[in-house]
Parts: sequence; C-alpha cells; structure tokens
Amino acid sequence: MHQHNAKNDGIDRRTVAKGAAWSLPVLAAAVAAPHAAASVEPPVCPECFTAGIGAAFTAQSIVLGNTGTLTIATVLNVSTETCADLSLFQPAYTAVMTSATLTMTDGSVHTSALGLGTGVGSFGAISAFNYNGVFTGINYPNDAIPPYGPTAPARLCVDFEMIVVGLPSLLELRCPVSICWDVTGMVSLGTVILGAGTVNHTGVMAAG
Repeated sequence: MHQHNAKNDGIDRRTVAKGAAWSLPVLAAAVAAPHAAASVEPPVCPECFTAGIGAAFTAQSIVLGNTGTLTIATVLNVSTETCADLSLFQPAYTAVMTSATLTMTDGSVHTSALGLGTGVGSFGAISAFNYNGVFTGINYPNDAIPPYGPTAPARLCVDFEMIVVGLPSLLELRCPVSICWDVTGMVSLGTVILGAGTVNHTGVMAAG
C-alpha cells in the first residue's frame, strides 16, 4: 500500500511557493523595461542656427560681353548661441553646404552649387565656414568711371544640411537649414568698357 509522506509534501509546497515569490518581481521588471525604453523621446532638429556677423566679403567679377563670372571668397559665420538646451545634442555638428543664392543690387537673383564646402561647428558658439562660391551669368552694364556703380552683391543665402547627433539616443539627424547674410559697406572698384572689364567688390557680412 502506498504511504502518504506529509513531510515531503510540506517541503515541496514551501519550495514551490518560495520559487514563485522570487520569480514574480523578475517578471515585473522584465515587463517594465520595454515600457521605459519606449518612453524616451526621439530627438528633433534644432532651430537655432542663425547668421553670425563680422566676416569680410571679397569678390571679383570677370566681365565679357557684359556678362560676369563672380568669384566670392568669404567666411560664413554660423551662430548657435541661442540654442536653449545644449544637452540634447553632441557638442559638435557637421555643416554641409548644398546650394547658394546671390542677390545683386539691381534685383537679379542667381543660384549656384559651385565652390560649396563642408565644415565642423560647435553648439553654443559662432562657427566659421570657408566659402568660395562662383556665380555665372551676371549682367554688368558698361561703366567707364570708377567706382563701379551699376550692380554689386547685396545678399547671400546658403542652404546647409546640418548633421547633428542626439543625446542620449545617439541618433543622427540631417537637418535642412537656410541662412542669409546681407553684404554691407560695399565698395566696387573697376570698369566695364565695351562689355569687358574686371570689377572687385568688398564689404562686410551682416545677419540677414
């Protein structure tokens, strides 16, 4: 006849109960972890890239047939000093120029993808990016008496792709940004005679 062992049954029941008590918190923690991870907000592109001031603007136009090819040498100062929370991103960002638009004092507008560059900037500061743009097809009327007066660069806008890395996610964002500078204090020296000549422009870049 089979004998019932109460002692062994008691040990077994306590062992099972003890094991169940320890397993419940582990299960709860495992369930809670994905919920906590899902609550982290993904980063969004910052909207604090603005024009910095003070860079010298120099350009030279070679004119043939009253049509000028204008080469610009300047520094594009980009400010992120107004960013509200610098802890949202890694300190450095990459600025990739994608296109540029030049407005002349005669109202003509010209777009170019020549001479664009790439650089690294820092959040919370003014970062400088070299720009050596080339614009073609600009109308330069005849003017034989210096200083040259009919037209000059007035405004430069550059489209960027700003590459930033969000924290703590380390997700990379590619943010399209357009920044404009007004060219102030313009001095234009040179002549255009019978449709040909050279005109040199100098000024200062100001926030547009």
